[in-house]
Amino acid sequence: MTHFTRRITLALFVSLCSTLPVHAANASKDDARNQANAAAAQIKKVGLEQAVKDINGGAEWKAKEMNVNVVDFKGVVLASSLNEKLRGKDTLESKDPSGKAFVKEFIATAQKGEGWVDYQFINPVSKKLEERSMFVKRAPGAEAFVAVAITKQ
Repeated sequence: MTHFTRRITLALFVSLCSTLPVHAANASKDDARNQANAAAAQIKKVGLEQAVKDINGGAEWKAKEMNVNVVDFKGVVLASSLNEKLRGKDTLESKDPSGKAFVKEFIATAQKGEGWVDYQFINPVSKKLEERSMFVKRAPGAEAFVAVAITKQ
């Protein structure tokens, strides 16, 4: 992957973590966990393919303007409720401003079941460094995970 491609991929993945950060900053850890659990339940109910379509298009996946994401274990974004530019993007090698390979950590956490991963990102609106926390949960019956981020207060 070229340096330019890595930078573009990182920029796109940053938006995965928070497309509308001013509003998503008001979401709590419980909000993020509940939204991720609802997405996982949708995957279990209708299957991964249909759930991805639902998450990409349904208003219920934009609660508190949190970005609900489904990412496969290869780092490819399958669904992004708020950012259609991310869909289909390979984010596996993305790193935050501190150099943390946060997507790989998301995957490792989801492979164990679920959990929180802290990372940094540059807010695309304010251009300020923010501390974020992503709740990740393995998608039932799939080699993928659901992820919803909040801004740490």
